Amino acid sequence: MRIARLALPMIALLLFATTVSMVPAEAQVRQLHINKAIYGKNGQGMDVANHLRSLIQNNSLDVKVNNKNMGGDPNTGADKSVKVEYTYQGHTSTRVVKEGDRLKLP
Repeated sequence: MRIARLALPMIALLLFATTVSMVPAEAQVRQLHINKAIYGKNGQGMDVANHLRSLIQNNSLDVKVNNKNMGGDPNTGADKSVKVEYTYQGHTSTRVVKEGDRLKLP
């Protein structure tokens, strides 16, 4: 009888712990994550991954690609683009957007 009284709460605790530990992993799969991002000419420029991460709202990103929004001009006078590798819903993709256009993710 004592064992039964102890076993039920232990089983309930284990089930709760398993459920709680699974939620963040599932939520993480649905999140937008910037893996890499380079702003410049022909892939030569500056790392803007952390900056773009800070602009994510509600698991989406919408920003005009220009020197001001990217945090500077890594190649003065040159036509630039931003190359972004990102993960969303468990899928990794790459997007290249020219200076002056909008970067919209996912």
